[in-house]
Amino acid sequence: MENWRAMYSRLSLPASINKTQKKMNMNKIITLALTLFCFLANAQNNFKISGNLSGFEENSLVKIDRENITLDSCRLKNGKFELKGNFEQSPSSVYLFIENGKDWIYSSFFIGNENITIDAKIEDFPHSVKTKGSKYDDLRYKFISVGKDLNIERNKYLKEMFTLRDQKKWNDSLQREYWGKSEPFGKITIIDQKLDKIQKDFIAENLNSYYGLCLLEMSKTQYSETELSNLVSKLKPNFKKTVYAKSINTHIKNPDLKIGDRFYDFSALNSKNKKVNFSDYFDGKYVLLDFSTLFCGFCQQAIPELEKIKKMQNDNLEIITFYVDESQKGFDGLSEKHSENWNVLWDKEGRLSDTYARYKVFGTPTFYLFNSNGNLVQKFDGFSEDLSEQIEKALNK
Repeated sequence: MENWRAMYSRLSLPASINKTQKKMNMNKIITLALTLFCFLANAQNNFKISGNLSGFEENSLVKIDRENITLDSCRLKNGKFELKGNFEQSPSSVYLFIENGKDWIYSSFFIGNENITIDAKIEDFPHSVKTKGSKYDDLRYKFISVGKDLNIERNKYLKEMFTLRDQKKWNDSLQREYWGKSEPFGKITIIDQKLDKIQKDFIAENLNSYYGLCLLEMSKTQYSETELSNLVSKLKPNFKKTVYAKSINTHIKNPDLKIGDRFYDFSALNSKNKKVNFSDYFDGKYVLLDFSTLFCGFCQQAIPELEKIKKMQNDNLEIITFYVDESQKGFDGLSEKHSENWNVLWDKEGRLSDTYARYKVFGTPTFYLFNSNGNLVQKFDGFSEDLSEQIEKALNK
C-alpha cells in the first residue's frame, strides 16, 4: 500500500491549468488509478489449477496435496476440474491425485500461487504431464523427463520386491540382489546411482532457479560440505536469500553428530502449544529424538515399537517425537497416534527448519539416542522390525 501512495502522490495537478485540461488529466489519473488498483487487488496470492483429464470415470475425485495434506478437491465433470487454494510457501512441490477405481493416479508439480492449466490423458501419468501458465514447473517437467525410463524401471523392481515380501519370500539374498550397496550392486542401487548422477548434473546446470535450488536443498545430505559450499558460492544474490539457501547453509555450518557429540538444542511447540527446549528433557534419563511425520508408512510402523520400548524403559528413557512437516492437521494427527502425554514437538517450519537441517535428516523416521549427559550414543536411520530391541541394546551398552 505504501508503494501505491508513493505512485499516487506523483500524479498531483499543477497549480495553473484550464478546466478542459484539468478534466482530461483527471480522467487519465482516474484511469491510471483504477488500473493500479486492479493490479494490486489481483496480485496473485492464490493458485488455481484447472483443465481437462481424459480416460478417467465421470465424478472421479481430483485433489491437490502438499505434504500429504489436501488443499482442495473436486469431482470430474465431463473431464473438467478446477482446484483453488493458497501456498504459504510459493513455489511449492505438490501432488495432483485422481481417483481411479481403488487406486490413485498421480503426478508431482512445482508451482506457485498462479493460474495454471493441465490437459492430460490417464496414460500421461505420472511422468509425462505438462502444465501451462506456470513460471516454475517447466524445469520440473524437464528433470522428470530425463530420468523417466530409469524411474519406470525402478518402479518395476519395487513392485517385484513388494510382491516377494507379500509372498513371504524375501530374504538376505534378495535384499542384496535388489539393494546391495557393494559390488555386485543391487538392481535398484544401480538405478539410484544413475538417477543421482542425473540429478547432480541437473542441479549444477539449473542452480540459479527455484526448482534447481529446491532439489539441492532436498538432496543436501548427498553432498560433501565442500561441494555444497562451492555450489552456494555460485548462487545469485536473490537466491542466496531464499529459505532453501538458508537451510543449506545451516546444514553446512553444523557438522554431522558423531558418537559422543553433544546434542543440538532447539526450541519448538508441544501439543499444548507451549514453547519448550529440547534440553529441558534431559533429566537423568536417556533421550531418544524421533524425527517423524503422520503420512510416512514406516513412521506409523515405528509407533508400536516406540510405545513398547517406552513402556519397558520408562524410568530410563524419554522419547521426543519431532514432527517434520508444516501442517497443524498433521501435527495433531501424529499426536493422536501416540498414547496420552506422549512428547510431540513442532516448530511449524517443516523440512526447511534449522532443526531438520542441523540433524541432517534425509528421510523419516530417523532416530538419535543420547545419554543422560546429552552425548550421542547411536543414530538409527529408518525403521526396522526389531527397533525396540536395537534401542534396548544401545541403552545397555
